[in-house]
Amino acid sequence: MKSTPKLCILWFFYFNFLLFSSAIGQTAKGVIIGKVSSADSKPVESVNISLKDTQFGTFSDAKGEFSLTVPAGSYTVLASVLGFAPQENIVQVTDGQTLNIQFAMIETAAELNAVTITGIRTITGMGYLNEVNDHIIYSGKKTEVLLLDSLDANTAQNNPRQVLGRVPGANYSETDGSGFPSNGIGFRGLDPSQSIGTNTLQNGYSITADLYGYAESYYLPPLEAVDRIEVTRGGASLQFGPQFGGVINYIMKKGSITKPIEFTTQQTGGSFGLYNSYQSVGGQVGKFNYFSYVQYQSIDGWRPNSDYRRVTGFAKVSYQVSKNIKIGLEYSLLRNRIHMPGGLTDSLFALNSRSSFRSRNWLQTPWNILVASLEYKLTPQSTLTLKSSLNVSNRDLVWRNEEGGPLALDNIDPQTNAFSNREVGRQSFRSHTTDIRLLTNYKFGTINNTLAAGVRYFGGNLGRNGGGVGTTGSDFDLSLVEPEFEYSYRFTTRNVAAFVENTFRLTDKLSVTPGLRYEYLHSTVKGYKPDEDGNGKLNIGQAKNRHLLLFGIGAQYKMSAFTNFYTNYAQAYRPIDYSNLTPIGSVSKVDPNLKD
Repeated sequence: MKSTPKLCILWFFYFNFLLFSSAIGQTAKGVIIGKVSSADSKPVESVNISLKDTQFGTFSDAKGEFSLTVPAGSYTVLASVLGFAPQENIVQVTDGQTLNIQFAMIETAAELNAVTITGIRTITGMGYLNEVNDHIIYSGKKTEVLLLDSLDANTAQNNPRQVLGRVPGANYSETDGSGFPSNGIGFRGLDPSQSIGTNTLQNGYSITADLYGYAESYYLPPLEAVDRIEVTRGGASLQFGPQFGGVINYIMKKGSITKPIEFTTQQTGGSFGLYNSYQSVGGQVGKFNYFSYVQYQSIDGWRPNSDYRRVTGFAKVSYQVSKNIKIGLEYSLLRNRIHMPGGLTDSLFALNSRSSFRSRNWLQTPWNILVASLEYKLTPQSTLTLKSSLNVSNRDLVWRNEEGGPLALDNIDPQTNAFSNREVGRQSFRSHTTDIRLLTNYKFGTINNTLAAGVRYFGGNLGRNGGGVGTTGSDFDLSLVEPEFEYSYRFTTRNVAAFVENTFRLTDKLSVTPGLRYEYLHSTVKGYKPDEDGNGKLNIGQAKNRHLLLFGIGAQYKMSAFTNFYTNYAQAYRPIDYSNLTPIGSVSKVDPNLKD
């Protein structure tokens, strides 16, 4: 037999290959087994078991057990799963060893950002309030919610029909073009002028001049800054006050909870010189959430002498002091100047609806509202809320009044070569309101019931000065050429009101909500007016105390998640305001037996 060098070389590589393969097959290995349990010794499934800084890993089964074969060595075994704190265990694995380790997982709670359910988002932008919303009972009441981001509407023009027109039974006054700075809404035949028959709120507090003396609002938030509009009719008088028209509540937007800062700008132009500029900024920084906007709007007007300029602003900051306590501060402002074109008779309107016979009439209504709020979660079932607001506002007017009607022309007098003196009127509104509310859920047997109670203090001080002799000019000028006004009144109101409502859920579907409201009112009027001859002054002084008790009850039956039958009955009243306490002319008198 012959042997060659090539054959020897082949045998050499073959022999070494067998030795290398045998060495690989004999690499040192061990097994890590174990069990994952919770603090109460129950198995935890689907726990991720991994060796740090390696690619080895597995999961625990339904019994909490796991098994992992690994090369011999030193490892850090990590057990992690959502809802539990991660656990680590350092082990030393030797060849052929089965190592048994145990993990006792500790549950953790993560506090997520609050989610507020505001209603049902639909393609029409309409929704309805829940039985309890923002710590207020709405069970058995007629409610609508308008979601602004779901509406197809021109919010830059603040057109009430495009937004509020979805509410059945509502009437509107679109008054921007006639010299009034805000539009109004009224229900079931009530006067819609500036929402005088409806309790107008923003974020749950009143934005009217004087709730009991002059229930009109010249400030309204621009719709670009509104998140939703809540409308409540019927029994709303028990929790909010006496207005027959119920409540319209403008809920403002909040800062983004996912960003430290978010900026929005919107610029709109239109016919008749319309320009609307809206900017907002908001966000979340730690425990602070903030939102603010500023809006500038101007228009030349559809009629001559109907131009106006307006700046509206709002700022809000809230601070989550703790899990149970949140505080907030808000400020709203309005600055405007409005040119009023004057009224028209029916015949003048038919002849030319765009005509104007007044060019020297001006109005301004500076508005300031400051609000502090507190929300305190006493227990998981009970929440106490407090809102305290201060309103410091005015209504100032200089005009050629309507004596003689629109046919009385406002022309230059050929003898004096000047216009006649205009009339100056000035009103001041100073009011403060503090509202404290408690909402608690409790069980009666096995059924959950809800109790709402609260107390409110209101103090209003309204000054009305009119008939002052103004200048003969045409610009906005509130100067007096004579030292005193023709008449001057000071109205004050002190109000203490308390209410209680309780929702009794008789079954899972049927609930009944009775309620009571008590109101105490103390009103005064002091001042002077011209005497019968017009040469002197008559001093006026009157005071009145009233006690009123209102009752209401509502019921509802839930047919399904989308169908609800309800009915309610509630008492309300119209307060005596300043116009009722002001004599018309020098020979008229106020009936001392006048009632609310």
